[in-house]
Amino acid sequence: MNPSDVLPGLPLQAKILFIRLRSLGDTILSIPLYTALKTWRPDLGISVLVEEPNDQVIANNPCVDHIISIPAADGSNWKVFRARLSALANMRQSRFDCCINLHGGSTSAYLTALSGARYRVGYRGFRNAFAYNLRVGSTTMLSPGVKSHTVEHQIEWLRALGLPKAEIPPSRVIPNPQFEAVVKDRLTKAGLKADSRYAVVQPTSKFYTKEWTAEGFAEIVDYLGSRYGLPVLLTGGPGEEGKLNIVHDKSQSKPKVLTSLSISELGWILGRASLFVGNDSGPTHLAAALSIPVVVLFGSSDSALWSPWKASYRMVQNSFDCNPCPGYRCLVYNEPRCILSITPSQVKAAIDALLGDNIAEKTRRAE
Repeated sequence: MNPSDVLPGLPLQAKILFIRLRSLGDTILSIPLYTALKTWRPDLGISVLVEEPNDQVIANNPCVDHIISIPAADGSNWKVFRARLSALANMRQSRFDCCINLHGGSTSAYLTALSGARYRVGYRGFRNAFAYNLRVGSTTMLSPGVKSHTVEHQIEWLRALGLPKAEIPPSRVIPNPQFEAVVKDRLTKAGLKADSRYAVVQPTSKFYTKEWTAEGFAEIVDYLGSRYGLPVLLTGGPGEEGKLNIVHDKSQSKPKVLTSLSISELGWILGRASLFVGNDSGPTHLAAALSIPVVVLFGSSDSALWSPWKASYRMVQNSFDCNPCPGYRCLVYNEPRCILSITPSQVKAAIDALLGDNIAEKTRRAE
């Protein structure tokens, strides 16, 4: 059949499953797809299969009707295997009309193949072709030599399946209200009142090729306090306490350190912030999806594909012939010069431009 007939031809209240495994940033950047589809056809039941704890960023999304979550693959092999079997049983019992794999790895391919859905959709470039009875491609080209953002790229998959062209929605995350009181308490203990202005700096990344220096972040922490009067919260996830403490010790202003935050807790902290500064990482996309002004530092990854989507941001990145690269390690130098070449003055200039733009915008609205 013609792929463009798939979505328009689905019966009333049909069920669609999206599979979006792996990173927090990828999960956040998939949200515009669910919004676009639900806006066009509110009758469709949209489910999303994600890995924990990334399910927290879509838990309160009104465009997602059901979430199937599985543990990340870094846990017990038996626990992970059993959870995947349970997820598969859940999928088959739901009798999905269409399953769309956004990830493309082996695990998601097998889940797609065994989903029981009538239409099993994957990208034309995905491996494991056996898993799909429909393979779509992206025709997005803004102009010759210009790359499309990953959101634009993936929305083309839906358009190839019959989604009408329309403006692509932003990515929006709604914090879990159950964690609001917990976060208020943590902020109070950090010396911040309910109406206090503050900035959040997250100096960590899972890839060292995306991680700027502790000395650089410490200088930015001090600059935000001296130039803008913004106290700074250093945030990080489980296991990142050591990196945060190094930044804290190198700074003059000694910012408060909040560690071992869940994604839901981080969402509330970011949602109250005046500014976020961080590497190319999941928390950066979370801040952007909460409509917080973002300064993002790019190293090895492709900023044209992975910049914050429809957000107020400034990007700092220096050009290298070897960029972009997979980022697992530096293949050219003995250190990731792309991210290490960024200077504090570049980041300060981005902060000045971004905060200046936001002040100007607030003034225009007031007028």
